Amino acid sequence: MTATGDLLAGVDEVRWGRMRHAYGPAVEVPDLLRGLAAADPAARETALDAMYGSIHHQGDVYACTVAVIPFLLRIVADVGRPGRGEIVELLASIGGADDPEPRPGLYGQARQAVSEAYPLWTALVHDPDPRVRAVVPAVLSVCAEQATDRFGLLRDRFAVEEDPQVRTAIVDGAAKVAETPAIGGWLADLLADDDEDVQVRVTALAALTRLGVPTVRARTALDLLKAVYTRGTPVVEPAGFTTDTLIGSVRRRRENAAVGRQAPQAEQLVRAVSDGLGDRVEDRVTLLSTLLASPHWECRFDAMFPAGNLIDGWRGSFAPLVALVGDRLRDDHPGLRSRATQVLEDLGELARPAADSLFGALSLSPREAHHSAMDSDLPWVVEWAHGMPTVGSALKALAGTGDPRALPMLQWALERRRLPRDVGQLVGGYGARASHLLPIIRRRLRRLRDDERRDNLAYAVGAMGPAAAEAVPDLMKLPASSAVVRALAAIGPAAAPAMGWLREQAAASDGSVAATTAEALYAVGGDVAAALAVYDRLLGGDQYDQRAAADGLGRLGTHAASHAGQLRKLLRRKDAYGWLRLAAARALWHVAGETSTVTPVLELVWDANPHTRTGIAQVWSDMGPAADDARPLLIAELARVRRHNAGGPGSSSAQVVDDEHLLRACRAALTAIGG
Repeated sequence: MTATGDLLAGVDEVRWGRMRHAYGPAVEVPDLLRGLAAADPAARETALDAMYGSIHHQGDVYACTVAVIPFLLRIVADVGRPGRGEIVELLASIGGADDPEPRPGLYGQARQAVSEAYPLWTALVHDPDPRVRAVVPAVLSVCAEQATDRFGLLRDRFAVEEDPQVRTAIVDGAAKVAETPAIGGWLADLLADDDEDVQVRVTALAALTRLGVPTVRARTALDLLKAVYTRGTPVVEPAGFTTDTLIGSVRRRRENAAVGRQAPQAEQLVRAVSDGLGDRVEDRVTLLSTLLASPHWECRFDAMFPAGNLIDGWRGSFAPLVALVGDRLRDDHPGLRSRATQVLEDLGELARPAADSLFGALSLSPREAHHSAMDSDLPWVVEWAHGMPTVGSALKALAGTGDPRALPMLQWALERRRLPRDVGQLVGGYGARASHLLPIIRRRLRRLRDDERRDNLAYAVGAMGPAAAEAVPDLMKLPASSAVVRALAAIGPAAAPAMGWLREQAAASDGSVAATTAEALYAVGGDVAAALAVYDRLLGGDQYDQRAAADGLGRLGTHAASHAGQLRKLLRRKDAYGWLRLAAARALWHVAGETSTVTPVLELVWDANPHTRTGIAQVWSDMGPAADDARPLLIAELARVRRHNAGGPGSSSAQVVDDEHLLRACRAALTAIGG
């Protein structure tokens, strides 16, 4: 090994202080590099965590990120130095190994610098350290100019490689860098080779499914996975040290998860095979249902999150699969119960096949517990080290199904001294069916300070509609937030005593509050003139105010016919995501009954932003036969296998519920159109 001083020669001559990372000047980079080159594994882990947290924060690339690459390459090239595998992984990430399309600027410079080290990667394929050999395939995906050589390099190494973990990594890496015709035959041969290591064969199968090879069957996958669980997989010994870092926390969690397992690496294989099957939903349901029903707890454990991923991202007949997830709430393994509730928590009505299991588990659970005990308990309410308590996942899942058996549990949460911050939202899901809880909610509203729970409870009141009329005096004593005013609007004419108070709020500078007040003035007292005055003011504001005004004008219907010209102007406004144009088009239909102007706009927005589709389908449903041109779009949406909101940037806990709303809206629109 090279001495650290010689290895990092010149590092102090770089003007790191003139470069910045996620948290300021990059002055600590030399010390971090010395930490990466240290003999102490704890020092290396601490430095690596800081690298990911600063110069490569959340995948970002800065000038200092590019400048550090030559020094990282020197450390990696120093054969025999410990910790090089982790640095190769860091370089792969900096080079954009996970980015399907190269990006310009500093990202492109980083990719080029890592790619130009291709001669080093070809040498490290044969490195004495198996940990290094196992991660080289990942960094090779950055080296696009050498596409042909990469597959040949890995295939040749595979022929002489003896370490099973490295062989598995080579198969997975080769499938990501080779063209499908070149790799398909090789993977198929590995899959068919009964003498090959079973993990290699499962990895080859997962790669084939990812590449869209239709001949791979779920039965084959199940047979191979059964062999993996029977034979077991290597168990990585605990590192024997701790660091106060995110990487260290993840490592310790992985080490703890492997305790007592025969096949700790099988979980990633199950996930890879399920994900690789992609749009073959029925095959994935067969695969995961069989594993969830297995007598072996590891099979059940490993199938749980892939099942959740399938339901989150795809459409299908999931009732039997959801019921199996619910059955795991009776499992003796506490980690399985926790995973099952995480899968069910945000499914809404789709969790109904598991309702009996949820109720049974909650009936035996403690009413409250600290979040640290959630792996062993399914509490009704969770207490956190910081912040307000929340409703537990199992109770949230049961309430999401609309099951009335959850209401007594929610009542207990409402009466609890420390009110959970989200209980009002769950009560609101029951609408007028929860009106017997109104006296409790009114008492809590009178005592609550200014925090999010107040608006949460106001939402519950509004969801009860006219049945909540007796709460009007309590609502009027609260600050005029959008949630409070919207609750009065939802109560409708029964909230007439609040009209004077509402007129006072109509001048609110907050556009959201003003727009909601205008809606309430019309819904409660039928005051069209007052509502129009607010909307006229908002039409002169920004696009958010204009969108709120358009929505409000649409609710006024023909009462706002004089504003049709202004709505047509909004249709021509620049609108990156289509929400303003949707609001204007929807209003123009309700205000003036126009179709020739509205229909083309709705079709354009439908294609541009899938998240607008539920609202558009509802407009077409209102139009009925006049929306006949939309029939092909509605049919095509209903035929899609993937959820409309899956696969994009970010994620939402309402993803499944929102997509199910879209499906219902599309069916309703087709029925209204006729056919």
